[in-house]
Amino acid sequence: MLSATIGRVPKFALFVALALTFIIVIHISSFPSLSKWKLPVLGGQQPQITTATEDASQESPQKASQEPSPDLSAIPCQSLKGGEDVLVVMRTGATEIKDKLPAHLNTTFQCYPHLVIFSDFAEDFHGREVHDVLRDIPDEIKSKNDDFKHYLHVQEAGRQNLNDDELSGKISAESGPVGKSDNAGWRLDKWKFLPMINRTLEMYPDKKWYVFVEPDTYLVWSNLLQWLPKLKPDKPLYYGSEVMIGDDVFAHGGSAFVMSKPAMEKGAEIYNEKVNELHDFTAGHWAGDCVLGKALHDAGVDLTWSWPQFQGGNPSFSMGWTDHKTDHVLWCTPAISYHHLTPYEVRDFWQFEQTWIRSVLAKQKHNRERGLPFRFWGDDMTNVLHHRDTFKLYVMPNITQERNHWNNTPEVPAPDTQGITLEDCRERCEENDDCLQYALGPDGCSTGREPRMGQEDETTTAGWMPERIEEWVKDLDHCWNKDGWAVT
Repeated sequence: MLSATIGRVPKFALFVALALTFIIVIHISSFPSLSKWKLPVLGGQQPQITTATEDASQESPQKASQEPSPDLSAIPCQSLKGGEDVLVVMRTGATEIKDKLPAHLNTTFQCYPHLVIFSDFAEDFHGREVHDVLRDIPDEIKSKNDDFKHYLHVQEAGRQNLNDDELSGKISAESGPVGKSDNAGWRLDKWKFLPMINRTLEMYPDKKWYVFVEPDTYLVWSNLLQWLPKLKPDKPLYYGSEVMIGDDVFAHGGSAFVMSKPAMEKGAEIYNEKVNELHDFTAGHWAGDCVLGKALHDAGVDLTWSWPQFQGGNPSFSMGWTDHKTDHVLWCTPAISYHHLTPYEVRDFWQFEQTWIRSVLAKQKHNRERGLPFRFWGDDMTNVLHHRDTFKLYVMPNITQERNHWNNTPEVPAPDTQGITLEDCRERCEENDDCLQYALGPDGCSTGREPRMGQEDETTTAGWMPERIEEWVKDLDHCWNKDGWAVT
């Protein structure tokens, strides 16, 4: 009886019903609560993963992209195609590798078919080979330049024997006007960029694309694999979030940057031709990503400005969701990277991205089984994770109620509010129509006009105005003809 009834329903109505069902499933499902916050599910089941405290040396499962049909029970990112010609280059250091790299071992590193790790100390780290990128710097520089005192100390003592006060910890603080000049590991880091280009090309000369990241960078792998086919790998291309020091324009290193093989070749060539000159330039500078950008410019490879795809902000607490520049609106643009994520946030966001990929693959399977047109790597931008999706699906589910021991860092402190109650602080926010969040800490009440998830803070209680935030989102959701890639 049911089948006969369905047979009389117009095909279009049936398709609409199925589509609506799929959308409802996406928006109302949710993961069980995690220890610090919950994550929404976009479709399917939670990916089965191991934590970074478990056996980090195990080999990643066979890539599902090698199979004729994706296995949705596996880690979703392994079902994606297009990574065969991409090398991910992780740049780290002895002072941070212990605290920051383990978060990647059983998360992001499981997605990359090709990966190389560079540091200032060669070692085997949980089964991953870590290369000393400064190995070939002349001994004369190492012995005379104060930046290398830390390097020589690490070589002698061993990374495992560094004192706790020599380590950078799990939290990545924002750089000051001239970087983190009080941090020995950070001062040494500027020397890694040019040798890194050289060594990478020597070790992996046959890739089309080279993607450079740091341990507190989150690379949205599923988006990267959809964006790169739009570009021309046979041209000398250099992409990233644009930064300027003086007259030098370069890609911000922490936000990730991408280079084609011809760009790598030009970078390695000028480094080898002008090695002494470039070492002198590096010694007098403080930012290695700027040193690289200047060398590439002199070699004829200028940066293609790629903000806001590449982001220096953390989606939990430091994103300018309303930012825009020329024709590019952050809210409407696909996400390639985020920066300053803690190890916990790396694991969290990786899990979030896996649910996104799973939902798209499930939609692909659904349409394929019904003979409907659909290509994951096509021009359908609904398959691409935009910054707005990050806010709606990652941030919003976690800012629905007040939270103790939490700080959402509102930007406007209210004077003379020390000692007031949380209710009083909330009322101050309610009285201001533009207020979307508030927090009460030792210094009193603060309010904010842009919502942030925030981070743990034992001294503070945070709250939000969910109904106002929903209206704020509606006001931003005008992305018609603005939701494409920032650059192609």
